[in-house]
Amino acid sequence: MKKIVAIVIVLFVVLVGWLYYVNLTNVDEFRLTGYTIIQKDKVKENEPMYLSYDMQYHGNGKPVIKEIRFIKTDGSFLTADDEALSVTAFIDEKGSTLANTNGAITEEEAKELNLLENYIPVENYQVNKKDLNIVLKVTVRDENYKNNVTAIEIDYELLGSKETKQILISGFVE
Repeated sequence: MKKIVAIVIVLFVVLVGWLYYVNLTNVDEFRLTGYTIIQKDKVKENEPMYLSYDMQYHGNGKPVIKEIRFIKTDGSFLTADDEALSVTAFIDEKGSTLANTNGAITEEEAKELNLLENYIPVENYQVNKKDLNIVLKVTVRDENYKNNVTAIEIDYELLGSKETKQILISGFVE
């Protein structure tokens, strides 16, 4: 009887230790590895520019991105009816718009380089690779715009659980 109790205790300790190890190693996060920014002298009112945000996903499983939102300095989210700025997020699966290229590009340049055909909506995008290239279509609507976006928020689902990751940024215009 003592042997059975000892075996059960050892198995219990091993199981608890294994679960603790799995919990420690199950890091689940998006990391920003590079990004582009619009130079102030290149900002033209109501002309879209494309910015690249290179990220890596570290974790177990394959998250499904539900939405990418932008947090302003006052803590509110950037909305579609914002008077100063419009931002739409896409995924570039081919990584053609990596941040280490020529920086922000105009819509005309994106068309000439056939980049737009590689962009897909972020909603319900399943992350299958470690490297992820998020492209932002940024349109400054007000010539007096001052950076008022301080973070990107990624809402995603992983193994049936809803998760959120916020990444601090310095804005879109330098």
